[in-house]
Parts: sequence; C-alpha cells; structure tokens
Amino acid sequence: MADSELRPTHLPTDEHFARWAQRSRDQPLRMLSSACLTGLAVGYDGSDYGGYPAARALIERPEVRTFGFCPEDFAFGTPRDLCDIHGGDGFDVLDGRARVYNDRGEDWTADMLEAAEEMARFAREHQVELCLMLDVSAACGSTIISDGPRAEGRRVPGAGVCAARLIRDGLPVLSQRDHATLARLHRLFEPDWQSPEPERDHFQHPWYVENFGPSARRTAER
Repeated sequence: MADSELRPTHLPTDEHFARWAQRSRDQPLRMLSSACLTGLAVGYDGSDYGGYPAARALIERPEVRTFGFCPEDFAFGTPRDLCDIHGGDGFDVLDGRARVYNDRGEDWTADMLEAAEEMARFAREHQVELCLMLDVSAACGSTIISDGPRAEGRRVPGAGVCAARLIRDGLPVLSQRDHATLARLHRLFEPDWQSPEPERDHFQHPWYVENFGPSARRTAER
C-alpha cells in the first residue's frame, strides 16, 4: 500500500518546509506544543510526557520558538480524570455529533470545546506556524485517539478535539510519533541530524497499516 493512501492531510507539506527553510535563530519557527511534551507536569496524573527524544530536541532547538499549552489543564486542572471521545472523533465533537466523557461517565464536552477555542486563540496570538501535539489524547491526538474509554483499549484513526480545531484553522499538526517529519524538521537547521528512532511517521508504522488501512486517511476539510 502506498504511503500516499494513508498519509494524513494535516501533516506539514513540501510547501511548508520550503517556507520554514528560511527560519533561523533570529527568525525562529514558531511552534505550538502540547505542554506535557515540553516537560511540564500537566498530564492527567501530574506526570509529563517530555521523554520523546526527537520531539523534545525540536522543542529545544534555538531555531524554534515553542509555545506550550495544555488544553485539559486549562479546562479541568491537574491532576484530573482521564477523558475520551465517544461516538466519533474531534471533528465530530466540534460539529455536535460526538461527546467527551471522563472515566466516571461525566460529560466534559462543553469544557473541552471551550479549551479548543482557547488553544486556537493562543495559537493566533502567538502566530504559530506548526503544532506538535500528544497523540492518543482526546484533546491533542492527531493520528490516533481512543474509541470510548481508554481502559477498554479500542483505538481508531482520528484527531482529538483541540487538534481538530487547529487543523480547521489551517495549521499543520504532527505528533511525537511522526519521526520522519520530525527528522525533516531537524534537518532544516542541522543537515546531518541523526534520528534516535526509525524514520517513519505514525501512519507508516506496520501496526497502523495493518489495523486501519486506507480508511485511516483524515482530511482537514472535515
């Protein structure tokens, strides 16, 4: 199966990379990141997710100016219950076709929508050009999310609520597991940069291809 059949349309394009090649320490690439990926302890249980080497190295590059934001911390505080999307993906939540519930069955949809609007406003305020988001999250997932309660282990292709909102604003989004795209970003500024992980994006992983196939392709037009 060709990569083009599976490649999510929210990933950066060649046109983005051509534009970003002009970025430097004096004119850095402006990137919005899930705050947990920057090392802030805003995970649902008070932990962080700063242990992804390629993502963390991009966040810390002098040619990149990173703006961290945690929509779930904004809406629910830390620590908090886990929450997941029921009945669709983040685009469906934006359009009123799906809901967000925490693991105790409470409806958190309205607060998640407010957080998505705040994250979009934050992105506009800081004139970001790219978003690096934590995959699987009901807020920040871009390639994979949970289908209902996370503890039940069902995964589906799709975006979280806040990622979907940013995609609709026309922003490219990648996750901490999109290692080919992360490597390409690093090499804009350091041509000999070596990836600590196999250089494939999440949609190219054999598990993803086997489980989801061409039906996984997502479109920003949703």
